Amino acid sequence: METLFSQLCDQFMIRRNHAKSFDGFKNRILAKIMALTVIQLINKLNNKNINNLKICIA
Repeated sequence: METLFSQLCDQFMIRRNHAKSFDGFKNRILAKIMALTVIQLINKLNNKNINNLKICIA
């Protein structure tokens, strides 16, 4: 879990959010979490470590 939160903070900059409304905030956070989930799925399908986000496509 700590690795996941660290990656969200460092690579997806989840702490830095300049949304003007709650809906904007919600959409930005959901998009970042969805992107992380898709990368983990790609890694799982390619039999790679799911927490290794930087080399998912390579």
